[in-house]
Amino acid sequence: MKIGKKIALSNLTVALLAGMSHSAFAEDNNQIEKEWPYALGFYIGGQVGQAKTDVSSQSLDRFYANSGITPNTTSIDRIDTSYSLFVGYRFNQYFSVEGGYQDLGDRSASFSGTANNLQSYYDLAERVYPETADGMSFSILGTLPLEDGFTITGKLGYYDWEMDTISTKLDGVAIKNMGTDKRSDSDSGFWLGGEVGYHINYNTQAYLSYQHIPLQDDDVSVVALGVRYFFDDNGPTYTPAVQKPAPIVKSEPAKVIQPAPVQPVAAAPAEPKPLDTDGDGVYDDKDKCADTPINHVVDKDGCSQYVVQPVDKRVVVLYDNNSSEINERYYGDLAELAAFIKEYKVDTLNVVGHTSASGPAAYNQTLSLKRAQSVASFLTERFGIDSSVINAEGKGETELVSDDANKNRRMEVYIKSDVRLPLLKN
Repeated sequence: MKIGKKIALSNLTVALLAGMSHSAFAEDNNQIEKEWPYALGFYIGGQVGQAKTDVSSQSLDRFYANSGITPNTTSIDRIDTSYSLFVGYRFNQYFSVEGGYQDLGDRSASFSGTANNLQSYYDLAERVYPETADGMSFSILGTLPLEDGFTITGKLGYYDWEMDTISTKLDGVAIKNMGTDKRSDSDSGFWLGGEVGYHINYNTQAYLSYQHIPLQDDDVSVVALGVRYFFDDNGPTYTPAVQKPAPIVKSEPAKVIQPAPVQPVAAAPAEPKPLDTDGDGVYDDKDKCADTPINHVVDKDGCSQYVVQPVDKRVVVLYDNNSSEINERYYGDLAELAAFIKEYKVDTLNVVGHTSASGPAAYNQTLSLKRAQSVASFLTERFGIDSSVINAEGKGETELVSDDANKNRRMEVYIKSDVRLPLLKN
């Protein structure tokens, strides 16, 4: 005699789970970079795994023995493939809901024995089996976000299940159908579970799940691998800063105060004094470089003297969380930097972007490069700096300078070059 199970469509499912409190996971004000970097909203998913029923040969033997049937042997198939398909909605990084269809696989038990009433034996066989089911499942998920895309989730759901059973008789090589039965449960449909998840990218999450599902007589444990795909298309994107023209300041001409008239005084004529218009100490008739700055050291021809010196210059720009836009308060610093590059003909400029340590390392690497590129584009498009002298580089979270995340979201410009500088008077 062999009893097998055949799955049937279930009824409507209802579930209840209290979500995790957002305040339990409130971030410190200095940890703004830990904002949720993954998709929210609607998603679809599925999982495949193994479902195991906690029934034993001895428990089935006792059912038959209590009904006056003596079984000789009993073999049980307790494990089968389980799968689930679902839709869900993630409200925030802590709270989600899901609903869908779950199948716990098939079960079977084979045995032989003796009985006085054969029809009673078949009737009993339709009701003694390792339990399994399929149906609609609805659950609520409470999630604790970890670093680098990992999550830990607790789940509570309701499983509205139903199953059909078929008892068959092996007669030589032929199998005869001896009867069928149905069973469903509306009193103990709640189940518990948990999972460890990992966000592969902004829209996709993989997870390892465990569920404990009580049925009417037996409990079923499910271990499965699953995946969720989110339809949210508001992933992190780079929006170039809108460049605003520098304000034009109109200045009024300075008022000239006319000196009081001076009465001429008769004096003996003096010899004319040679002119030095630019005040560099070389008279105009010998000055080959007119209008040299008054603070420059000049040669005998009145031209500025220069010396080649190494220059090591550094400019820092800080960014808002998850942003590569340049704040207007740094426009003046970058304008001075561009003037320095042009005046001294700097031929090497290193622009390096950085982030804080929060969030996935790969995402931080991309964000740091965008920050460096935003400054490189600003210098090229706004001030005409040759892009070939600019080396833009992103270092992600590898070079932290402070425990304060705000100070780590930065871009640093380095100038290390030999420049031709004028000698200045003491």
